[in-house]
Amino acid sequence: MSRLVGRILLSILMVPLAGLLYVVVVVAVDRWLNAEESVEWLVADLATWVGVMVYWWLLWRSAVRWTRRRTIGTLATAVAAASVGAGGGLLAALVGHDSVFGPFVAGVLTITLWLGATVFLWRETPAERAARVGAGGASPVTCPTCGYNLTGLADARCPECGSRFTLDELLAAQPARVASAELE
Repeated sequence: MSRLVGRILLSILMVPLAGLLYVVVVVAVDRWLNAEESVEWLVADLATWVGVMVYWWLLWRSAVRWTRRRTIGTLATAVAAASVGAGGGLLAALVGHDSVFGPFVAGVLTITLWLGATVFLWRETPAERAARVGAGGASPVTCPTCGYNLTGLADARCPECGSRFTLDELLAAQPARVASAELE
């Protein structure tokens, strides 16, 4: 099994683990702190969010090329997700008649928004992909239309955008070949 497949399976496993953590924290806070019910759920929200953040970061940290933009963006999305989650939780508390509905919505919304934001923020850019593939020694063949890596394909059609090329068109459009042709 490849590392990527393993990470994807562990990402899927995170959902039931987060649910289990949430329930364990609610029960533990109820048993040991004897706090108000909404406080129990807020503590469970915070503990689960921190648990999910740490799990997610540990799982994907080596696959992400950490730049200043990504680091600051990750922190900013945490603040934004918490703000939107808190607003959604307050709105849900006003609409709902149960004291735990608002905190529950706040927690789910915060975690979901942060995870979704990191998926987009941490993904590899076309330039990073080209540099990674190029570091392997071979110059990648990319789609002139969308930049998708076509290395290893048997057809001169991009599976990402559907564009078709002749081999001459495809090779002439490659950045490494264009740069070397300009130097000659």
